[in-house]
Amino acid sequence: MKFFPPLPKEHGSWAMLIVPLLLGLFVAPGWHGRALILLAAALGFFLTRYPLVVLVKTRKRPTADKAHLWRWAAIYGGITTLCGGWLVLGYNLGWLAVMGVLGAGLLLFNLWLVSRRQELSLMGELTGIAGLALGAPMAYYAASGQLDSTAALLGLVNFLYFGGTVFYIKLKVRQQPRLPAPERASERLVKARACLAYQTAAVTLLVALAALQWAPLFLPLAFVPVTVKMVYGAWHWQDKKSLSLVRLGVAEIAHAAIFAGLVGVTFAS
Repeated sequence: MKFFPPLPKEHGSWAMLIVPLLLGLFVAPGWHGRALILLAAALGFFLTRYPLVVLVKTRKRPTADKAHLWRWAAIYGGITTLCGGWLVLGYNLGWLAVMGVLGAGLLLFNLWLVSRRQELSLMGELTGIAGLALGAPMAYYAASGQLDSTAALLGLVNFLYFGGTVFYIKLKVRQQPRLPAPERASERLVKARACLAYQTAAVTLLVALAALQWAPLFLPLAFVPVTVKMVYGAWHWQDKKSLSLVRLGVAEIAHAAIFAGLVGVTFAS
């Protein structure tokens, strides 16, 4: 195992990496080959987190794999630094440095939460998603050389979407299986109030942006499938026997693909 690179095991996190990057590239008004360098930098940054998290978690325990983890963290970080520096200095994309520093700050904060065993807290999950959502404006900027309100909107939309998955997974994995299913549908919806309140707020914000013409008119429709999923998930109670993390993960990846397709169509139309 010492010869193999450490890779994140959460399939959902890969979707959170890939979807914002692809949307940024697709929506960008132009395309340049340097976008491929940005993809390498983003992948390196994403991969850097995993060995660092393991090192933080095992800092008080002697393990034989620490040198292996440090080596790969340095390799991943080196790829990120070289590619990012190439883009900033070679192509004069200075705002990438600003966004990179912001992403590094979010990573450090996330590692601090890991050290306190709070990485699965709401704050821990959302800071990680915020860092990955930065991939959309960064890809947009690298591809087109422009950084405008559309790039910022893409980052916000991705954060809002994947932020909702945090509430939904907590509902289906940590909350519902631990409680008996209420008989009345209204009671089930009340139990899911945090998840539903977040989604309501997210959709309301998008509707407001569209009404003010700060976002495409039909952009809120990209959130319809996931909203339906959340309402159904709140009503359809998940017990311990039927809980399947694999099935839940596959469903989340499928919904992320649908979301990406709808957002892409919305901006293209």
